[in-house]
Amino acid sequence: MTSPLLRQRRIRRWHRGIAVITSVQLLLWTVSGMYFAFIDIEFVRGNQFKTVPEPVEFSSSRFVLSPISATQVTLLQRKSNELIAGIHTATGIEWLDATGALVEPLTQAEALDLGASRTVMVPDSAEWIAQNVVGSEYRGAPLPLWKLWESANPSRVAYMNALSGEVVKVRHNAWRWWDFLWSLHIMSYTDRDALGTWLLKFFSVLAFMTAALGLWLFALTTRKGGYQ
Repeated sequence: MTSPLLRQRRIRRWHRGIAVITSVQLLLWTVSGMYFAFIDIEFVRGNQFKTVPEPVEFSSSRFVLSPISATQVTLLQRKSNELIAGIHTATGIEWLDATGALVEPLTQAEALDLGASRTVMVPDSAEWIAQNVVGSEYRGAPLPLWKLWESANPSRVAYMNALSGEVVKVRHNAWRWWDFLWSLHIMSYTDRDALGTWLLKFFSVLAFMTAALGLWLFALTTRKGGYQ
C-alpha cells in the first residue's frame, strides 16, 4: 500500500513535469488576455479612422433593374452622383449600376479620392488586391480590394471594396498586436482564425491537469496539518 508521503511526492513530480510543459503557454494566455482586457476593441478595429458619411437622397426610380432573386438589396452611393445597388444572394453580392449592368471596379485614382473622403487619412499610395492570402490583414473581406495608405504613415492602412467603394477594414499597429496575440491565444499560427485546434485542446487539458493536481496537493498538505 502506497504511503501518504510517497503518494504526495509522486503527485508533486507529476505536477512539476506538467507545469514545465504548460508554463510558457499559460504565460502567453495571461499576457494576451491582459492585452484584450485593457485595450478597447472598437479602437483596435480602427473605426475611429473612418468618417461619418453625409446623408444621401436615394430613389429606386433611378434604377432600371430586371426582376431579380435576392435575399437583400442595398442601395449605396459609390461616387458623387452615382448610386449602385448591391444584390445579396447565397453566393455573395453583385453590384449593379442604375442601368442594371455590373459596375466596373474603381480606378486607382478614384479609390485614392474616395479614401480621402471616407477616412481621416489622405492616402497617396494604393495596391490592387485580387487574391486572398491565408492570415492576411484583410481576410474575410470581399475581393477585389484597394489597399490604401499614406506614404508618411504606412502602418495605417484602409482596405476598400473595389466595386462598392466601401472602406471595409482599417488596420493599424494596435490591431496587428491584437492579431498576433490572438494567434498565440488560440494557438492558430497560420490563418489566425481557427478555433479548436489540436494544440489548443492539448494544452487546455494539460492546463486543467496542472490546476487539478495543484489543488490536490494543496488538499493533501493541509489535511491534518500536512505531511512532512
